[in-house]
Amino acid sequence: MNKIALQDCARIFLCLRAGPMTVSEISKKLRINACRINQMIQQMERRGQVYSPRCTKGSNGNPVNLWEIHPSLKPSE
Repeated sequence: MNKIALQDCARIFLCLRAGPMTVSEISKKLRINACRINQMIQQMERRGQVYSPRCTKGSNGNPVNLWEIHPSLKPSE
């Protein structure tokens, strides 16, 4: 993975520390194209860094994944 991709993953991970978000919400917050966020989220999911335990409804009524940090990577409380 190249340096920019690693930086994007780190930014997504930090963003998700605030709580579950959709790709669109992450995209708006980080000002990164939603397609790029989706690609990065898929890579992070394959590596076990994030997961989507539930969905919400998008603006058009379709289900949209809510992504969050994988429980094994969350800090102890």
